[in-house]
Amino acid sequence: MDYNIAPNIERWGIEEKLRESEDKYRLLFETAYDGILLIDGVTVVDCNQRAADIFGCARKQILGASVARFIPLIQKDGRVSREILEEKRVKVLQGQPKLFEMELCRCDGSEFDVELSLNHIKLHGKEMIQAIVRDITDRKQMEEWLRYLNMYDKPTGLYNRNYFEEEMQRMQTGRFDPVGIVVCDVDGLKLVNDNLGHEAGDSLLATAAKVLLNCFRESDVVARIGGDEFAVLLPNCPAEIVETACKRIKETVAGYINSSPPVPLSLSVGWAVKSDSSKSMLDIFKEADNNMYFEKPKNREMFRRLFTDMLPKLKPEI
Repeated sequence: MDYNIAPNIERWGIEEKLRESEDKYRLLFETAYDGILLIDGVTVVDCNQRAADIFGCARKQILGASVARFIPLIQKDGRVSREILEEKRVKVLQGQPKLFEMELCRCDGSEFDVELSLNHIKLHGKEMIQAIVRDITDRKQMEEWLRYLNMYDKPTGLYNRNYFEEEMQRMQTGRFDPVGIVVCDVDGLKLVNDNLGHEAGDSLLATAAKVLLNCFRESDVVARIGGDEFAVLLPNCPAEIVETACKRIKETVAGYINSSPPVPLSLSVGWAVKSDSSKSMLDIFKEADNNMYFEKPKNREMFRRLFTDMLPKLKPEI
């Protein structure tokens, strides 16, 4: 009787199970939705086809390459890419898996956003890092679009009321004092909508937005906060500068009317200044709003007369 048969059968069974396990791993590796790379030190020793697709090149161009080929020097936020990854690598080798977002480079040098998962594995007696790469370009674009919608007013391209109110709260601290607030109303917008249609009204709002943008600094927050109402926050701006800006609005509007525009424009303007943190931004806004409404009746009547005189000429063009 051959007493070596039993151990041989047992060994054969173990090897078969190992082969099956490796085959299953390879199948999962090759069919994964995400890109997978095996990294020995800084060298890519294996990758699946999805990784090649994500990086835009053939697998043979990735295998044997240094990970540095796929890492931009600097991230969008100014951080050094290698410093980020070295910090993560040390933690991963200590047994702490890491999941984070960053920018990587495709083979053609173009940068793109990824979600990167790093795990420590031991393969064939070697300590390696398994990197799972998910292209999140579409998700980032959607997030940016949603962020835009949350911050901006679509018809005018200005900041919206949500953003304006957030900035008001931020400027309550006193770090930005003196803070000026300017409130503007488009006179006769309903008159324009009723007689010429909402397209003409939207065009008038867009014109008002351009006028305001041209009258203030890049650091000022110009927003549309209601149907016909605009407001501006002017951080670190004394009263005389705010008053000068309001005069500039009126001069710009007067110049626009004198240029024989398709539809006339009139803006009622009010302003106020918060000189120290003891004052409420909301109270300053109400003060500016009340000042605007003080001149509203006069401007509304003036616009009504101007619009009525121009209406016979306007209707054929609309």
